Amino acid sequence: MLGNLFFRQFLCRESQKIFRVPLRHGHTIRGKRPGVARSLQQRLDEMNYVDPELARKVNIGLPQIKVPRSEQLRERLNHRKLMKNNLEIEKLARLNQLEVDLEDVNEEWLKTSGPFDIRGIADYYEIFDHLYGDAYFIPRVNLRILYPTNTEDCNPVYYGNILSPEDAISQPIVEFDHSFRLPREKDKKDSLWTLVMSTPDGHLRDNTSEYVHWLVTNIPNGNVTKGDTLVPYLQPYPAKGLGYHRYVFVLYKQEDRVDLKDYKISTTKDPEGRTFKTLDFYRKFQDSITPAGLAFFQAEYDDSVREVFHKVFETSVPTFEYVKVEDYVAPQKWFPHRRAFNTYLDMYRDPKQINKEFLERKLAKTHPFNGPEPPCRFPMAHSIKNKPSWLVIEMKKERQGIGRINDYRDW
Repeated sequence: MLGNLFFRQFLCRESQKIFRVPLRHGHTIRGKRPGVARSLQQRLDEMNYVDPELARKVNIGLPQIKVPRSEQLRERLNHRKLMKNNLEIEKLARLNQLEVDLEDVNEEWLKTSGPFDIRGIADYYEIFDHLYGDAYFIPRVNLRILYPTNTEDCNPVYYGNILSPEDAISQPIVEFDHSFRLPREKDKKDSLWTLVMSTPDGHLRDNTSEYVHWLVTNIPNGNVTKGDTLVPYLQPYPAKGLGYHRYVFVLYKQEDRVDLKDYKISTTKDPEGRTFKTLDFYRKFQDSITPAGLAFFQAEYDDSVREVFHKVFETSVPTFEYVKVEDYVAPQKWFPHRRAFNTYLDMYRDPKQINKEFLERKLAKTHPFNGPEPPCRFPMAHSIKNKPSWLVIEMKKERQGIGRINDYRDW
């Protein structure tokens, strides 16, 4: 084939480069020449074109408070002078013995690139797409959430970490910087906030709806215990068999007190009573609240979820199982061409019966006390004569320990 393969050179007008197109038996390859023909990615982009104006995301969060450039430079200069005059720090850094406080690093990260990194993580988990559609926000306020345990330790909520529903049974401890003020709010001494915990996954009847697990409004100065609890806290209850569910905490900053009595519910025995839609909630109160903080975790079914459905909802646990579709097997033919006789017939037999036959053949050559027969030193040295081709192949595989017989070799 290589002897019949030649190349023709030509000049591409668009890029002024010389291309070599292979020729086979005097005929060029079909299609347009390189540089003119579109690539697969170009064709897909043309077919799936989306107007950038329609796909543009809208920022509904708090604006960034810009620090004057002079103040930034002054702070950097003072920090540099402090580090330069501290001989002890310079010595420890030179000896690779300088210890850095991670809390200081975290605070600096939250002041600089942290909010944008959190937004990127939320985009990766499609938090904004499922909660706000074509909108997003930069979390300007750091939301710190801790689930208490029986010990002194707590289970923190970050940005997508995994917790079990049992870890989130109790109402969490919520802390955030309530001193955040916009330039027009410098004269205000108090601040009001709203906290919502919901899950966009696992709604049992409507895929576009959420379940609200906690809703507290009119939180004064960051004290969640003094806010108006409209929806009492309820631990995560993901259905069995649906994998991990996302549980999202969104903190809203209020311009003034808001009346959310329409969302107030008591302890209900029906999960549908906790149906919630974040987008509709925000659209209704967008003139009074602005999303400011974000945190979320993931959880899947465990035994504590059974208690929720049995005691709170008084129903059984919904269970989802994967139903495997049987492989398609074509109708059997009398004379299949180019198919091994034994493997073709095995397609229409019970796999358990086939495995049983292979196991019986192996046990027949296994001594109850001495174990299996030692393998032949030269398994392919002896020829096989007067046997059909399919049986010859099967015997060779058995000698070499390959094929289906190898599944029972170590028994």
